[in-house]
Amino acid sequence: MNTLLRKLLCFSLASVLVSTQLALAQSTTPTDPVPSQIQQAQTIFLTNSGADPNFPIDETKAFNDVYAALQTWGRYKLVNSPDQADLVFKLKDIAPITDVTGNRVGVYSVSSPAFQLTILDPKSHIALWTITSPVNVTGKNQVLARWVTIAETNLVSRVKVVAGQPLSSDETADLTTAPKYHTTRSILILTGVVGGAAVAGVLIAHHELANQKSSQDAFCNANNIPLSQCAGG
Repeated sequence: MNTLLRKLLCFSLASVLVSTQLALAQSTTPTDPVPSQIQQAQTIFLTNSGADPNFPIDETKAFNDVYAALQTWGRYKLVNSPDQADLVFKLKDIAPITDVTGNRVGVYSVSSPAFQLTILDPKSHIALWTITSPVNVTGKNQVLARWVTIAETNLVSRVKVVAGQPLSSDETADLTTAPKYHTTRSILILTGVVGGAAVAGVLIAHHELANQKSSQDAFCNANNIPLSQCAGG
């Protein structure tokens, strides 16, 4: 095996191990009681923590959409300074590496984009809760926009559950809604080398819907949402 290719593969494997552990931690809903501060808070400050370099969605638009959704919900008043807030909501667009593959053509990694919202105490800066909403990157134009909107809606729905507010039937169904043919979740972020020539391309990876459903069912169970109300349940 080409020396540079071997180095890239080793780097990719190390990255995927770390990122997979991160993704698993983010997708697991804690069984601990929700801090009372989250349910008692009246004001929040929403901050944009940016996006991972390989996140496929416009981070500014996503931030504005989430801000507007929280405003429309009306449970919390959005303020302009963390000093005025009972809670700080830190939004970050993540894209952890969840798979890697390599061949003679090159070494490729697969990422799983998601919106991650960390709820912080503004005084101690301690993270009280972390919510993750997977983004289904599939289709183009209006189709893609629909799936991004669902991911944004699901993020706010998860906040509602943590805040102690029941969800509507549509919000509950959207929590486990996934494309029927979801095959475009990956981006090439490494360059493969064969015989000294650089080769770049895009790897199209199949998304395992069974794993996603298992994670989503766990979320429903942890938050007392009947599985019969989860899409595909």
